[in-house]
Amino acid sequence: MTESVETYNFYPALQRNVTPTASGSEVVSYTSDLGNGGPILTLIHGYPQSSFITPISANTGNHTKRAVDHALLDALAQVFDTKSSSSSSPSLPPRQVILAGHDRGARICHRLAVDATSKTSSPNSSSSPSLPEPKFFFSSLNISITGLIMLDILPTKSQWDFFSVPSLSQNHFHWPLLANVDLAVPMITAFGIDKWVRGGHLRLAGSASNSITRVMSDGAVDIHVKLFESGNNGETIKWTCEDYKAGGQKEVDEQVEDLSKGRRVEVDTSGSGSAVDGDEGEGGKKGDQWVGDGVELEVVGVEDGRGHFLPEEAYDVVGERVVRFLERFGL
Repeated sequence: MTESVETYNFYPALQRNVTPTASGSEVVSYTSDLGNGGPILTLIHGYPQSSFITPISANTGNHTKRAVDHALLDALAQVFDTKSSSSSSPSLPPRQVILAGHDRGARICHRLAVDATSKTSSPNSSSSPSLPEPKFFFSSLNISITGLIMLDILPTKSQWDFFSVPSLSQNHFHWPLLANVDLAVPMITAFGIDKWVRGGHLRLAGSASNSITRVMSDGAVDIHVKLFESGNNGETIKWTCEDYKAGGQKEVDEQVEDLSKGRRVEVDTSGSGSAVDGDEGEGGKKGDQWVGDGVELEVVGVEDGRGHFLPEEAYDVVGERVVRFLERFGL
């Protein structure tokens, strides 16, 4: 790849969009619009984010998923022009959005789904004072969240609770490390971003004979390295760590408040996790804590030695489950 990783078109068959948002950031997206006004399937990837995403935190002083998800939906509304359809035809219902994400992207999806669908309104907490009231935010964009797909995560508080299990805390050692931003950034830089990224991929990949081959295919890890090395003075690493810090403080407080106030996901939800990684099974048992009564929740573990990178390692298994889930929405 001779072109900059930040301007390269990774999906030539799709339309590439670079959308400025109210937060001051630019969101890069790839879209295919069938033009029938049907539900929008929105795929939000995990790390690494490029330096296009880091200004969301830098410009707002807010490192939570709520700050990032506002910027992403702002961009989505612009790309699909959801607000103009509402103003030109007030009788038209909001545009349906089905959220799907892996890893940190799935955490953004979870935060969005709670804010958009919970029966009890989610007020602006002290962690997000500059953001609009969530219910108003979604209605102003003429968007309605109608389904949720999460790959390889539990909601953040549930994940931290698992640190009481030694084997699982070993698998997620990077959580407390990255949350200590002042130490993590110079440590990773001194160790070498290249070695950190490549070592992390090898460590989290599963034991199946072709897991590493799938994770490494199409030069994906090389691209991840370049994305993490992007930005001035290692800002991508810094804001990545700031995200984990928020995940250990503000976002846990938000989820504790959610549960105490009865704010839960109120749309059909599908979750898949690696049986090796520990992000399944127990998630189903804990599901009644983060989805509402009567909400259909499917949580399944992907076995056969598949690790953390489910979209790459187990795309055949996960893809089939996602398609089945989408069929209920007419997709």
